[in-house]
Amino acid sequence: MAQCFLGSMPSPPCQNCSTGLAAHGLVMGVTVLCAAFSVLLHGVSSMSSCLDGASLHIDIDMFLASLSVLVYFVDFHYLKNTEEITNMSKLTNARSWIGKVVLEGRRKVLRSVSAEEPASRKQFGTVDDGHDGSWDPLGHKRHRSRSDMHTIERARRESVSHTLPSMLKVMHAAIRLGHGEAAVTLFDQMLEKGAVPGAHLIHKAVSNRFFQLVADTLDDKRVQIDGLRLLDLVRAHGIHASVEIQNRLLAAWRDRQLPESVVEYFVKMKSAGTTLSKWACRSMVVAYERSDPELVLKICNEMEGSGIQLYRAAYNAVLGVRLQLGMHKEADALFMKMADHAVAPNARTYSVMIRVYSFSDQHEKAIAIFGTMCEHLFEPDHVDYHYAIRSCVKIQRVGYAVQLYNDAIQAKVPLLASTCVILSRACKRVGWMCSANKFEMELTHQQIALMQEVVAAWKFQA
Repeated sequence: MAQCFLGSMPSPPCQNCSTGLAAHGLVMGVTVLCAAFSVLLHGVSSMSSCLDGASLHIDIDMFLASLSVLVYFVDFHYLKNTEEITNMSKLTNARSWIGKVVLEGRRKVLRSVSAEEPASRKQFGTVDDGHDGSWDPLGHKRHRSRSDMHTIERARRESVSHTLPSMLKVMHAAIRLGHGEAAVTLFDQMLEKGAVPGAHLIHKAVSNRFFQLVADTLDDKRVQIDGLRLLDLVRAHGIHASVEIQNRLLAAWRDRQLPESVVEYFVKMKSAGTTLSKWACRSMVVAYERSDPELVLKICNEMEGSGIQLYRAAYNAVLGVRLQLGMHKEADALFMKMADHAVAPNARTYSVMIRVYSFSDQHEKAIAIFGTMCEHLFEPDHVDYHYAIRSCVKIQRVGYAVQLYNDAIQAKVPLLASTCVILSRACKRVGWMCSANKFEMELTHQQIALMQEVVAAWKFQA
């Protein structure tokens, strides 16, 4: 009975409850026996008239003896169950105490590991297993960091086997430890021997992170030399160059004009379906302003569709393309859009817009833009003076045209011969013969100077 009751409990009962249960069972058993004995005595008393007294006395003695034996065994049974329950309760209490001790010890270990974590990270670098960036309190990442350091040191001492498993092992180690020097060492081996066979089977995220680490480690001079070969290896691994890698290549040429070979490579990347960075798109716009204006407009439209805003150099390039193609209204609209995007014009911007307004017979705007250019302390060149003077002559402002000529002479800007011709004719029309003769003499001097330069060049070639 006690075992059945215990089987239905969620956990072993305490010692007091177990002892009480056994005692209750014993009392219940004795009560049942006494009740049975009283019923038996009642039956025996009714039969006493028929039976002999001596035999009845013997039977009663035998019954009492049997009852004593039964009570003994019942009591023994319940005492045994009580002992088992008590031992189970003690064992459960002991296990609970041991569990508390183990739990407290585990908490202390976790606290000590958490305190040592920053030092370990500082020693082995930021370790990333490529899956979960959390710190491992059991030391698996620490062990892996040592293994990665061993792999990198071995790769630095001796050449890595040019097989996919060996190369991939070093790539993983360099990525997890952020070890740029090891990544560059492996990159140099790839430059010498080519991409490892089956490189396209490497996970794209691994390849991208590895080459990003290489690009971030190389200096500008090395990127200028091997930047395009880096892009070749990226493509050999079956991935497209990321925006960060593209910008790193362009940043190496920040203070210089972007080489034509680099621009052409980006054009090929675009044709192959690679998503170019904003910087790459803007660089292509600037590079192909004169050689391929149609491509510039196509890239510009794609940038506008993608929500990519042009920067000033790209704005100037698109303005120049629209001027070249006779798209004067579109150039005017783009110039107004620069103000909406808070892009300040520079000397190149003003120079293009002076010609745009002069060619589109908006001469007042051309003269106003020329004045704004001078107010912002930008120095006009001979082309700017030419088209400003041309617009003045077109609207019969000959006096202002002569004033602009004198400003150019004072600023020591050599004017075009065609500018002198325009001024000479305009002065003759209004009767300013002295000024007209002066411009003709200036034109003669320019022609003589030009002839002398041609003769000098011819003699140098001869």
